[in-house]
Amino acid sequence: MDFTHFIAGKDDDGRRLDKILRRFLQEDHLSVIYKSLRNGLIKVNGKKCEGNFRVSEGTDIQIANVLLQKNDTASDTREQNSPLKALHDFIIFKNDAILILNKPYDIPVQPSSSSHGNSLSELVQAEYEANHEKTSLSFRTGPLHRLDRKTTGLIAFSQNLEGARWFSEHIQSHAIQKVYIAILEGNLTEKQVWEERIEKSGVSNEQLAGSRAQRGKFHTVEVNSTNGKIAHTEVEPVSHGVFLGKDVTLACVLIKTGRTHQIRAQAAFHGFPLLGDTAYGSTQIDSKRFKQEFFLHAAELHFPHDNPLGLPETIKAPIGKEFLKIIENSHFSPYN
Repeated sequence: MDFTHFIAGKDDDGRRLDKILRRFLQEDHLSVIYKSLRNGLIKVNGKKCEGNFRVSEGTDIQIANVLLQKNDTASDTREQNSPLKALHDFIIFKNDAILILNKPYDIPVQPSSSSHGNSLSELVQAEYEANHEKTSLSFRTGPLHRLDRKTTGLIAFSQNLEGARWFSEHIQSHAIQKVYIAILEGNLTEKQVWEERIEKSGVSNEQLAGSRAQRGKFHTVEVNSTNGKIAHTEVEPVSHGVFLGKDVTLACVLIKTGRTHQIRAQAAFHGFPLLGDTAYGSTQIDSKRFKQEFFLHAAELHFPHDNPLGLPETIKAPIGKEFLKIIENSHFSPYN
């Protein structure tokens, strides 16, 4: 029987064998992989091995060609339906450790049944595989923090294991700061600090009520939940305007935590929902005319000045044309 040899690299050191095999045998259920290990269709350094074996740099993993061919056929079919799109227009920063994109509106970060290969994660992974010499069997690039599908702006992806570990550690410790630009309904007159416990909720739009007590419960999260996690948000007005007869505020938002829909939920809870964000109680705007349902942009990332990854202290992403169109129609003073 013919086998293909794969040599583990530095970023594979310490990884479980079954985790690495999933990269090559994506079409096979884990039980099939374990059966192949028992039958000798997969070997490590020429011998049978168990799935929980910890791989070291230089380990020789041998996979029977018959297994690889079956998976390659399925992968080819997926690639025909998922053409690689150029990412160069979105790239803000790139080095060997980190890739940072200016995410467009309405493109998902994570793959789903409806993304058809066009999520940012899939596109970035395809770009990575096309432009990097394969030195690791297990490493996959991936997003290092959250960004909603309909939020635009800065999103970081790992390019190696060192970058992934450093970024994840420092975003958890709040050494990396994220600054957003938002258009809020209402006239926010001074800087506010919002701190509540929030958690995911199953409350539907139809259950939204107008009272402040009920505004804590929304389609996606519940604010002031007893069991929720603390969400800390600082919001400061930049400029005031009027959009279709409604007072609106252009605001700078700094988040110290990264909860699901944190800005959207807390802004609504405090009486300043994102303009057009109907899931959180705002009035619907003409999305055909303005091309977006609401306006939230991850504008800046701030990094420690002595970081080992070669990241600048501040990275900024320009606002998109649809966001600028709303600013112009709201007669805001120019945003710098």
